[in-house]
This record gives sequence, C-alpha cells and structure tokens, in this order.
Amino acid sequence: MSSTTTGIEWTQATWNPVRGCSRKSPGCFNCYAERVAHRFGGPGKPYEGLTRLVNGKPTFTGTLRTVPESLDAPLRWIEGRRIFVNSMSDLFHERAPFQFIADVFATMSCTTRHTYQVLTKRPEVMLAWHGCQVG
Repeated sequence: MSSTTTGIEWTQATWNPVRGCSRKSPGCFNCYAERVAHRFGGPGKPYEGLTRLVNGKPTFTGTLRTVPESLDAPLRWIEGRRIFVNSMSDLFHERAPFQFIADVFATMSCTTRHTYQVLTKRPEVMLAWHGCQVG
C-alpha cells in the first residue's frame, strides 16, 4: 500500500515495499501502523495474517512480507515529493532480506527528484546492511 497523498504533516507520500513488523521498544505499544494494518488484515487484504488481537488490541505478529511489485511505484510519480518509506513497517526489520533492502535503495537512487524519509528503530540492522554494501 502506497499513497501519493497522506495525512502525515511532515511528508507528502508513503511507500510501503515491506509489510508487517514486530515490537522493538516501549514506543511500539502506541504504534498506529498496527491498528491500520489490522483494519486491512482480513482475508484477501494487503495485511492479511500480519496482525492479531492481543488483549483486544491489534498487534503485529512478527511476520514480514516484502512487496516486490511495489518497488517501481516512485518511478511512476513524476513530480518530486517527500516520501515516507515504510510508514507501516521498518525497512531495517531483522527479517528484511538485505537484497530486498538493496532493491529499495536502488529505486531510491534512480529517482533523485524525490526526498526519501527512512525511519528505523533498528539502527544496528541498518549499520550491518550498510557494512555489507560497502565491504
């Protein structure tokens, strides 16, 4: 699920080439993405099987799903914009394949008209991925 518009005030679009997540820190207990993913988690929907109810609250299951068919979305957006990468997940989740992360960055490097915003709670994975790319 990607969107060329968003209600997030500090960005203009979202791009979600990875779906699913798991809690990493106390801040994750207030994760809006768990609620949104649960809403779109029914049979045949994009987040199917990625959340469950725990004590009546939507919670990510820890399952991660890459979405290769979404890799070219920013290529189709002609006008430059600020894009929040994985507003519904963490690109640097422990289960994200390094090659897929590289594919996401390849798309970003081909679309320099956009400004990409990548947030993570897993800087150690980002550092390991970066070391893998440079080393």
